[in-house]
Formats: sequence, C-alpha cells, structure tokens
Amino acid sequence: MKRNKPLVFNILVAVITFVVQALLVATPFIPATAGFWHVKSQSDFNNSLAAFLGLELLLVTTAVTIMLLKGAKDQSDGFSEMRSALPLTLVRRLTDSEFYKEFLFAVGDARHTVCIAYLAPYPPADVGYKHRKKYDEQILQFMKQRTDVTFKRLIRDSPSNREWISGLMRELKDKPNVDIALLSADLAPEKEMGLTMSVQLVDDDKTWLVALKAHEMEGDFRDIYIENPDVAAALRSYYDRIWKTATLLLSRGRLTGEGSELLQEAKGL
Repeated sequence: MKRNKPLVFNILVAVITFVVQALLVATPFIPATAGFWHVKSQSDFNNSLAAFLGLELLLVTTAVTIMLLKGAKDQSDGFSEMRSALPLTLVRRLTDSEFYKEFLFAVGDARHTVCIAYLAPYPPADVGYKHRKKYDEQILQFMKQRTDVTFKRLIRDSPSNREWISGLMRELKDKPNVDIALLSADLAPEKEMGLTMSVQLVDDDKTWLVALKAHEMEGDFRDIYIENPDVAAALRSYYDRIWKTATLLLSRGRLTGEGSELLQEAKGL
C-alpha cells in the first residue's frame, strides 16, 4: 500500500486539475460567469481570453510542480530508508603516513572508545620515521588527557617491547580510562609478522586494518580503513576475543599483579 501512495497522490492532483479546467471551459455557459465572455468590445474579450489562458497555464504548471516536488520527496525518503536498512560503507586504502594522521584525528574526535593493537615485535622508537614518533607521542597525550574516552591498548610481547611497555605503564598509571594488555599468545618475536590481525577501532563505526602484509610500507598502501557499524561490531568482537587471551597489565589505570611484576623486571634490567 505504501508503494501506491505516490500514484494515488498524482491521480488525485490530476483529477482536481481536470475538474477545475472543465469548470473554466464551461464558464461561457454558466450564468454567473458568462458575463466575462459576452462583452461588447473586442478588447474586453481579448483581456478575458488572456486571463483565461494565463489561469489555465498557471493551473497546469502548479499541478506539475506539485507532482514533481512530491516525487522528489518520496525519492529522498526512499533513499533515507535504504540508508537506514543498509548503512553506508566507506572503504579506503591508506599509506602508513595517512593512517597515523587520520587515526590521530579520529581519536581526537572520539566519543567514547578507542581500541589500539600494536603487534610489531619492536617498539615505535626503533623506527626512525618522524611521523611515527609524532603519532606515538600524541597518542600518549590523548590517553592522558581524554579522560572521557576509554582506551584499550594491546601490545605484542617481546623483550624490546617490554621495556617500552614499562614506560607506558609509569606514564599512564592512575589514569582510570586506560587499559593495557600484553599479547603473548602469538608467534615468537623472531617472526616480525604475527598471526593476529592488527585492528584499530574508534567508537562504533570506524575501523582500521593495519599492516596487513608488513609493518613497513610496501607497495602503494599498507592499511585499510572501513567505516561501517556492522563491520566495526564484528571486528570489535574479534579484538575483544584476542584481548581475553592477553595478560592484563593495567586495568582502569591500576597495576595488576602481572603489571607490577613487569615493572620490577624492567627495573632489574
């Protein structure tokens, strides 16, 4: 029935237009309006005829305009319903520098949740790119300052990463919006690319698949950005599943027993 509404509306407008036009055509034969046509001078008749034709044109134009506007509104409503049923999906390839820039921007605008996975077996400081150093510094500042956003940071276990993680925990201790976990259930650190997929998420709709082939840039892109709530929900489930296999070091800014042990190990190095 809903699909027939535009057709019913157009038929109604056409019928009303036809009836009004029929009444206009019949004006010479209706006593009340016949005086407009039965005039003594040719100029008066011409004026009446011009007014009649103008009224006819106005009537037809108005009817067509109403139909077109109604059709445009129905089309717009239809697209809105389609977008609601099938959320818009945006997929883009990103270079490593594009990822760091765009992810930082998204974290700055985050509403409630940021999930980060760092799965290289070496810390960010071991890579000499300026944009990566800037990214790591700014992410740390966001984790300290954006107390309205929950941050979860999953880091792959390796001897060199442990020293870096201990520094992160000292910086982020007592920050109630921060969790840090150490992922040991993966390949040994000697294998640069682990088995786990590196997933980054912001809120309920933004997802990045990072370093799909290698941690360093190879080819024309390194990462994939996907904006879709259904994809984000599925990858958030994946992230949470991997998180559960990791060792929690910092929970809501509080050191766990394992976190305290790691800090003691770092002091002894």
